[in-house]
Amino acid sequence: MALDDKNIRKKKNLQSDRGSEKNRIKNITSKVHPEYAASSNRKRSSRELSEEEKEKRAQIAEVRRRRQHQERRRKIIQRRKRQRALRIIASCLIVVALVVTVFMVKNYNSGSRHDNKGLNAYENGDYETAVNEFKEAISYDGNNADYFVHLGMAYIEQKSYDEALGYFNQAESAAESDDQKVNLNRGRGIACLYQGNYEDAVKWFNEALAVSSQSNDIRIDTLYYKAEAEQKSGDYQAAVQSYGQIIDLKDDAGTRMLRGMAYMQIQDYASAEKDLYAAIDQSRKSYSIYRTLYSALEAQGKDDEAKQVLNDALGLSGSSGEDYFNRGMIYMDLQDDTNASDMLNKSYDKGYKAALLGLGEIAMNQKDYDTALEEYTRFFDEADVKSLDASLAAKAYNEYAVCLLAKGDYENAAKACESGLTYNDRESDEALSFNLIITYEHLEKWEDAYNTAKAYASKYPDDANGQKEYLFLQSRVTQ
Repeated sequence: MALDDKNIRKKKNLQSDRGSEKNRIKNITSKVHPEYAASSNRKRSSRELSEEEKEKRAQIAEVRRRRQHQERRRKIIQRRKRQRALRIIASCLIVVALVVTVFMVKNYNSGSRHDNKGLNAYENGDYETAVNEFKEAISYDGNNADYFVHLGMAYIEQKSYDEALGYFNQAESAAESDDQKVNLNRGRGIACLYQGNYEDAVKWFNEALAVSSQSNDIRIDTLYYKAEAEQKSGDYQAAVQSYGQIIDLKDDAGTRMLRGMAYMQIQDYASAEKDLYAAIDQSRKSYSIYRTLYSALEAQGKDDEAKQVLNDALGLSGSSGEDYFNRGMIYMDLQDDTNASDMLNKSYDKGYKAALLGLGEIAMNQKDYDTALEEYTRFFDEADVKSLDASLAAKAYNEYAVCLLAKGDYENAAKACESGLTYNDRESDEALSFNLIITYEHLEKWEDAYNTAKAYASKYPDDANGQKEYLFLQSRVTQ
């Protein structure tokens, strides 16, 4: 019994010791491995807060959803705002485009309207109005090369060649089409031609001709101007070639006559004769062709044939003032002054003022300088000299100067020569320049005489009389 009690007490003590051991191990573990304890606490806490956490997470998810919804809504609103702004900008651009279009159309229409008015004035010979209208057109549309070219051509008609060239230069940057470039360079060439700047004139005409797309009519017209510039510069061989190009495009009596005249300048009288006979075959109504052929035949010593050509010309019909004038000049070629005077007086009675030049020439050939001066004075008083052909006007001033020199009126003779030289006509320039040297000598204007003689000697080196005057004046001014 006592043993049993003892055993029971041992069991109780053992159990008590085991409980104490567990507590001891627990305490040691807690001290030595706090991470382990913390992990155990987290596991227990997770199990204890799972429901609360779920509710919290649900709340967070709801907040996130609301935020995402708000963000999507914000983006939609921003996108709509941008779209609205773009629509407003597009509307503004459309309005601006419409305004600009209306403005451009209005300007174009206004510019075109003034340009048309200018063209009408130009065709009617009212060049001052044409200039004003073309300037108005440019004020509405300063990028239209046609307006600048039209204005330049109007200035040419007013003999304002520097102004014309200035507007042609402005047209260059705006010229886009081949036609505009052709008309621009053709205009430059014409302005230079009338200025007497033949080298530049030929250059610009070549520029215009280099455009292959131009029409035959424009090409022919440009070639005529080019040939004229070449003739006036003394390059008759080049003129022959230019007229040949025209004949290849359009063979007519007028061009044949012009090439015949160019052939005569290089003393190729046989070729001139051939062209002039061809011209007569094409048109038997031109007195000028007959008279030019007469000169070509006479230069070859074919006097009888030449005289027959003039008699054939007298058979041409026509009763206008110009017709009577031409018959009068033919009678002068035939040295029949009586019939020449009769024809020229009939011409004058019909209002053809150039007949006075013919009458003056007859009197001058007879050395009746007083009568000649009367006729030339009447001509300059009555005729519109500015509208005359340059060659005719230059010749008239030279003949007038010869009469004045014969009468000893050197002051007016010098003025006549200076006026004649402004026409830049090569055929008369030689005589006008030489006569001007003589008038300056009589007036004892030695420096002017020397400078004119120096230019003359350079331009006409084959003229012995000109070289003689130059050497004389050179020694005079260097004394």
